[in-house]
Amino acid sequence: MNALYFFSPQLSDPVPTDPVPVPDPIPRPQPMPDPPPDEEPIKMSRYKGRSERIRAC
Repeated sequence: MNALYFFSPQLSDPVPTDPVPVPDPIPRPQPMPDPPPDEEPIKMSRYKGRSERIRAC
């Protein structure tokens, strides 16, 4: 029993012996490019009210 108590402070040592490499941060996805000015953008506002009514029922 004394042997387990003797080794426990070494296992809980806060300073790591070999540093763990920090992984590279994941690159964020790039935003979609703007559509060409000659194309009409898709309007989603009319679908919003319909979906809210479906959820409210």
